[in-house]
Amino acid sequence: MVLTSYNLAMQVYIEVVIINNLVINALILTLTLKFFRHKISKASVFISSAIGAVYAIFLPLVDALNFFLFKIILALIMVAIISGRCSLKRYISACAIFFALTFAMGGITQGLASVFSINLEQTNSTLIPFFVGMAGLIVLFAQKLIYKHIVLARRKSRYEDLVIISANGKEISCKAYHDSGNRLYYKNSPTIIIDRSVALQLYGQNELCNIDDNAQIDTVTGKKKLPIITLDYLRTQDKKDKIYGVMAAISDCIKGEYKVVLHCDI
Repeated sequence: MVLTSYNLAMQVYIEVVIINNLVINALILTLTLKFFRHKISKASVFISSAIGAVYAIFLPLVDALNFFLFKIILALIMVAIISGRCSLKRYISACAIFFALTFAMGGITQGLASVFSINLEQTNSTLIPFFVGMAGLIVLFAQKLIYKHIVLARRKSRYEDLVIISANGKEISCKAYHDSGNRLYYKNSPTIIIDRSVALQLYGQNELCNIDDNAQIDTVTGKKKLPIITLDYLRTQDKKDKIYGVMAAISDCIKGEYKVVLHCDI
């Protein structure tokens, strides 16, 4: 009778270990793929999580498995399964993200337990996935904030600039966007696109109406002819070097904060 009770207790314990590890492993692996911006395969996540759960079952029974080298090898295998065929560089990046998430979520889990005065070693083991899930939500929220305010800001800064445009003896400052798709040339000169409001600051309305030069460009709505003016020069605000021989096409369709679309060769 004692033996039966012991076996039943062990059976329940093993089931809890399996479920806990499957849930926690799946969460970390899914977050890794999300941070890695890789396609999430439910099958590969489940297989990888199951391998981690099997390791957790045998960990208390085989002391050698507790050696840190085996844990690292296991992590590398789990990441290899979810990342599939990819370059070595991307695989190393995925491994780095996996380890970073593992340590971050472990630290956040301990922190939450400390805040609520809960001893994780003595608490109900079924609550551990709940704390890890909370840690995962915090990590995901932090990732979105970092991506929004740092990554996108840095990426955006690569493609935007403040430029000084000079024409008709006048000089104005505008916010410009570097467009790799702008390959417009007019009379063998690179041609930027400027908003009509910019052209009005350089020329009066009457002068703009008298412009005869036009350039035909392809747009998503078809071909359009835009008035063309010759710039005295163009330069970025933080550089003194002036770029000469640049033309500017006047458009009424530039929306948003940018008033200039720069040429790919500028």
